[in-house]
Amino acid sequence: MPSDRSRVLQQAQLLASRGQYEAAIAEWKKLATETPADGTIHNTIGDLQLKRNAPGEAASAFLQAASAFRTEGATLKAIAAFKKGLKCDPSRYEVYRHLGDLNIERGLISSAIQDYLTLGKYYLKERRGKDALEIYKKIVLHDPANLHAQQRVAELCVQENQQDEATTVYLQLGRERSAQGRYDEAKDAYLAVLRINPNDNEAAQFVESMKNGTGSIKAVKPGSTAVAKKISEPLDLLAEATRRIEEKQYAGAEAILNQMLTREPGNPQVCQLLARLHLQRGDVQVALGEYRFLAGAALRAHDLALAESLIQEFLLADPNSVPMLELSGALHEEKGDGGEAALQYAKAIELLLEHPEPGMESLHEELFEKVRSLSSDEALVNRLAARMRGESTGDQSESVRNVSEAGAPSSLNSISTDGESVRVDSDSAHPVHSNGRMKDDQECSLVGAVPDDGNPSAKDNGLRQTRVESDAVDPDAALPANVKESAVPLNYEAHYVLGVAYKNMGLYEEAKEEFQVSTNSDSFYLDSALMTAVCLKEERHILQAIQGLETVLVDPRCQGAKAQAIRYELGLLYEAEEQWEKAAHAFGSIPSFHDVPQRLAALKGRQVGGEVGFRYAS
Repeated sequence: MPSDRSRVLQQAQLLASRGQYEAAIAEWKKLATETPADGTIHNTIGDLQLKRNAPGEAASAFLQAASAFRTEGATLKAIAAFKKGLKCDPSRYEVYRHLGDLNIERGLISSAIQDYLTLGKYYLKERRGKDALEIYKKIVLHDPANLHAQQRVAELCVQENQQDEATTVYLQLGRERSAQGRYDEAKDAYLAVLRINPNDNEAAQFVESMKNGTGSIKAVKPGSTAVAKKISEPLDLLAEATRRIEEKQYAGAEAILNQMLTREPGNPQVCQLLARLHLQRGDVQVALGEYRFLAGAALRAHDLALAESLIQEFLLADPNSVPMLELSGALHEEKGDGGEAALQYAKAIELLLEHPEPGMESLHEELFEKVRSLSSDEALVNRLAARMRGESTGDQSESVRNVSEAGAPSSLNSISTDGESVRVDSDSAHPVHSNGRMKDDQECSLVGAVPDDGNPSAKDNGLRQTRVESDAVDPDAALPANVKESAVPLNYEAHYVLGVAYKNMGLYEEAKEEFQVSTNSDSFYLDSALMTAVCLKEERHILQAIQGLETVLVDPRCQGAKAQAIRYELGLLYEAEEQWEKAAHAFGSIPSFHDVPQRLAALKGRQVGGEVGFRYAS
């Protein structure tokens, strides 16, 4: 007979509060028997096992939770639960395979590669060659420009007696290294080919050219085969990247383009192709920053044809993009077409009225002044003026109707993660469910926030970002091995959201690492700084949290609603340290924010010597 769920929950919580963890676990296990696919139950059991100092049992419970979360599609919760399992039992290396696969799903390629590398090194150390080969093939699949991983695949193929595949990989290594001018390394790859097949024509020609002391692949005599021709001419990497984009081989194309940017940072052709790749792949926010940067640069250089091409290409994919409509207006102004410029600005105004940009509340007014100065259409100007006064005109543009039908809230930032809609109040950092209730931090919850705006910067334009990869693998060395820099773009939003998931699961160190990555994005700088402070507060590192937020406050990016949330959190931290004067100053800068009036009144009572009871925020 099914148990009374509410009664069991109440009993389990009561027992846990009394420190009777084994009895509490027994109650939770009753629920787990009835609903084995509920990851939250297993996660709670894991937390209780930790409290009774049973890390092995805790690890098993967390891994059960991770499997359940993964089955229901809650990727972020699954990643966090797998991490908790590893913290309890670091010897469970198979977890790294699951983490790598999940990070691939989230678009965190660099994190996935590190997970796979850790597992691959473990397999090498344990002399599990076939398993290691499988993992290194995964790395090459998702990071085709990773020559170290290709080298490892070739070596393992030889070890596992897969001679034909080893030859193919070594030949590819030789071509890529010779195309990069790394001739000594290319020679090593071709010599490896000759050890397998002494009659290979391509390898023999290259090695012979090096023996002649030319030091250049141009000395290789063009043979009769197409392959031999390849090593006598530099690869057209741009054409190859274009081909891969057209065939939707985005990972390979992206690796090639980032490799080119490593050698020639800021190459406009490469940057444009990378922006197109992100747009076609669906990374719209990243693409917006890139297109906006490139189109703006073209406008400043008076290359109006290029600017128009870039703007139209993006608007074709996202016709309701306010930043690109604004740029389109500026383009038409530059072309001397004031009427069309006014129409573009008008579309942007109507979109802003429907969905204001956080921190840019006056943008629609600035654009309206442009419309009024450029347009001779009095009906258009009057209609916009009426809408700005809040009057219904009954004549919304098609673009605005499209946005309205999407039902996006105007006062809340929102993000959908793992099918669970979670919103963040634009005036605070507190999570709110779609039903309006505050989200319980004790749940395995997820919180996210969209950027303040899509303004590109040197840090956040997607044109040149980095990750780390293994430099050398020593099977007998401690894990992980040394690392070096390689070009693979970062998905800042994914790192931020994963950090929030870690925070909610109590993995504060892991959360801070993710926030450290996402703080490099202007779009997520404020969110990341605030969440880092929250983690530090939970760890009772109050002074460190204060120092971090004080630094953020003097940053010119600290503006708008999120700046208010940061001042509020800083005030709470000052209270926790009994720095009453500083707390009053912080709250005084946001006098109508949340419960600030009550807090200011309590602080005033303290300053005059009264004993005013007030609960500090935890």
